[in-house]
Amino acid sequence: MEVTIKPKDFQLIIEHLHKNPKDMLLIDYVRDMIARSRYNEAKKQNPLAVSDDQDSLWPDALSHNMGALTDWGAIARSNRLIRPLSAIDRVYFGAHELKVLSIGPRTEMELLNLVAHGFSIENVRGLDLFSYSPWIDVGNMHRMQYPDNSFDVVIAGWVLVYSSDPEQACREMLRVSSDKGIIAIGATCWPEERWRAEGNGRTQKHYPRVEDVLAMFGSAVRNVYVRHESESAEVEGRTIVIFDVRKT
Repeated sequence: MEVTIKPKDFQLIIEHLHKNPKDMLLIDYVRDMIARSRYNEAKKQNPLAVSDDQDSLWPDALSHNMGALTDWGAIARSNRLIRPLSAIDRVYFGAHELKVLSIGPRTEMELLNLVAHGFSIENVRGLDLFSYSPWIDVGNMHRMQYPDNSFDVVIAGWVLVYSSDPEQACREMLRVSSDKGIIAIGATCWPEERWRAEGNGRTQKHYPRVEDVLAMFGSAVRNVYVRHESESAEVEGRTIVIFDVRKT
């Protein structure tokens, strides 16, 4: 059966969106359009701010990710972390009160996705090696500038692969998380023959499975809410793990 939207339905939809404009951010195309527009305006006003701290990063980390400002990168990928995150009761019922850190968002699209799922932009910070946005701080995830216990939610989507010391990056995520804070990590899992073929020193921990991620947090892992990975370590897939932490 084909789903159709009648003209009168469009009118009701438009009326709803006039009253609830944030709902439009649930649409990938809308987030993309708004984020691109904001970026184009921002780059006219100020030069791109870039971190001078490249320690514990792979040599290509900065150049590769700055390239996303040209080809714009993955538009919908943050859905894979934010949608399951939003189903957790504490988030579903209280997102507007939670303080969130997005590590390595590149652009504002991930932050707009958080707003679409109920988080308040006033409580959301991004952290990246470069920034054009007032919402994204410039810094290194291995030495974050935030005090201990600063955030209720930490999101790190596909960033561990750029680290030469993922364990230190995870220690920093834990440090800035509050007790019972929620950490959401996304990664790509590659078969051994593929990551060995890179020949640059990267190992399995850069393309982890769920247990590899959880092992870097050790006894601090409290509850695992979401775990997803490919059926076999010999098959490329996505690793998604969302858990909260015990700090006391």
